[in-house]
Amino acid sequence: MKNTYDVIIIGGGAAGMMAAISAKRHNPTSSVLVVDRTFALGRKILVCGAGRCNITNINLADKIDDSYHGADKKFIHSILDKFGYNEIVNFFNELGVELYVERKTNVGKLFPITDQASTIVEMMLDELSRLGIEIMLVTEVIDLVKKDSFKVSVVNVDKQGNQIKGTEKLLSSTNLIVSAGGRSYPALGSNGSGYDLIKKFGHRIIKPIPAALPLEAKHPLCHFLQGVKLEAEVTSIISGEKIKTRTDDLMFKKYGLSGPSILNISREISVHFNREDRNNAEVSINFFPGKNLEEVRAIIKSRWDKRPTQTLEKSLYGLFPNKVALTILKYLELNHEKIVSLVSTEEFNLLSESLSDLRIEIIGTRGWNEAEFTAGGIDSTEVKEGSLESKLVDNLYFCGEILDVDGDVGGFNLSWSWASGFIAGLLIRY
Repeated sequence: MKNTYDVIIIGGGAAGMMAAISAKRHNPTSSVLVVDRTFALGRKILVCGAGRCNITNINLADKIDDSYHGADKKFIHSILDKFGYNEIVNFFNELGVELYVERKTNVGKLFPITDQASTIVEMMLDELSRLGIEIMLVTEVIDLVKKDSFKVSVVNVDKQGNQIKGTEKLLSSTNLIVSAGGRSYPALGSNGSGYDLIKKFGHRIIKPIPAALPLEAKHPLCHFLQGVKLEAEVTSIISGEKIKTRTDDLMFKKYGLSGPSILNISREISVHFNREDRNNAEVSINFFPGKNLEEVRAIIKSRWDKRPTQTLEKSLYGLFPNKVALTILKYLELNHEKIVSLVSTEEFNLLSESLSDLRIEIIGTRGWNEAEFTAGGIDSTEVKEGSLESKLVDNLYFCGEILDVDGDVGGFNLSWSWASGFIAGLLIRY
């Protein structure tokens, strides 16, 4: 393996692999190298979508403004408008990956028909090999210097990530693409080391915090319903203000709340706790997604009118898991064996209000090991729109999670990796 290249990519995740493919396709005679500190490329891809790899979302174009956070929307549009849903789907189709839309939740998630994230990784690795892109694994970048070209100091690491003495090497490259990722899933190789490297070039780093992660709460329902999953509408509330509402699966945990619905409203709460050092947050749970209080009252009253001799507990069966009905009634101190025709107006109102707006106080978030994404990173105001080249250093490009851009669960975050990797790989100068 030589020491001098036309393009070096630091980080071999989704964005880095895409950047390498894009760079080689658009500059076929260029020498391209991917450097990664782990033993295999694309390890985080393998855990995406619970191991199925939710590669994008059919609603990507319509939900850019609502589903991406951090950087200015104009900056995000400058990338996703160039390489969006159609381009992502076409890219993988051309690799031989057939895709399907998951209909279960009607969220618009796209998966490979194999339902295996390994399909995505293997087909991308095959393309890297076909293009003749070099790969340097278990190799950590320890220093970056820009003179007439980029000087990249690297060292080999062992399985525990410890540097191996005597293996230092100096690489040189005309162009440098940094896709070192954020800090989520450190067990898969993300350690945030890319931030320190980029600081040497004068770039500002917006404090990285875990995003798309479970929330901690001390609440009886979390304890007694741990392991229960159901579809619900959840709303984040910070300092008394409703921030974001999402409908998807909700899972009760002993420590608090999890599931896609919670992950998608967790970002602002994580900022509140982990960046702003504040602690005034709640989650509202509506067990009747899309229904307001009056509609919930009407649904319950209709059921009671049809079966006036039914017990309060049995009257809620069929609406959600049976255990939920009994547990909520006990939590509200309502007699689950009471005949519904004997339920008082006050009891009816308490039940209806609780099922449409159950408030759970949040006391914190889980950590990096359980966070799917990183919020924060390189300040996008120091990066050129439409090309992702640094405004401070010529021929230096960024892509993926190392930038201050993060998307919602459901294929949006991974779409940013594909799109930003492809655009960075174009090596546009202007």
